[in-house]
Amino acid sequence: YTDSPDLEDLGGVSYFGAAEVALGFGVSVAVDATAYNYDIGISDISNLTAHVLYNVDPSTAIGGFFGQDNAGDADNRIIGAEVAYDFGLGDVQGYIGSASDDAGEDVTIYGAAATYELANGFGIVGSLNSFSGDDVSASALEIGGTYQLAQGPTLGARLGRQGLGAGDDTESEFYLVLQASVALGPNGGTTFGRRGAFEVLKIGIEE
Repeated sequence: YTDSPDLEDLGGVSYFGAAEVALGFGVSVAVDATAYNYDIGISDISNLTAHVLYNVDPSTAIGGFFGQDNAGDADNRIIGAEVAYDFGLGDVQGYIGSASDDAGEDVTIYGAAATYELANGFGIVGSLNSFSGDDVSASALEIGGTYQLAQGPTLGARLGRQGLGAGDDTESEFYLVLQASVALGPNGGTTFGRRGAFEVLKIGIEE
């Protein structure tokens, strides 16, 4: 659930699921899907992304991703590279790629994320997702905390700031994210996070 205290009509709910399978010899594949339901603006927004990754060692993974953002009748194809490092009490990851639409418009997408586990199930999370192109740019910076229930889901809250720029005009807004998630399997989730332009547009997009 994402909402902005300053913009009464903006916000929404997103639903996300992912799975990762090891193929052997350090190679794994993952697929994630997201559906975005904003309060106003374009409806039927979704993302489907596949990741192919190689575990260089038990702590380091490199990979590539490809997928598609769907927003109404418009589609953006995404492709890029990513890297993740697990240092025991947490992990860091980063990515860079490209998103292009049917009209040939391209933007560069890039970002980074980090987690750090504290005591008694608490943790700290932070992320930056951005895209930039000809006369347009956007970014979403978040920081917050998580709490993992014993034998249950992980609950989290993050404060974010979204910035949008078009030509010489720039706007920014604060927003709040509330999240609940469940991770299954021996690794407790997938290696890489979500990718796509709508990870930057956190509180909606007008038609």
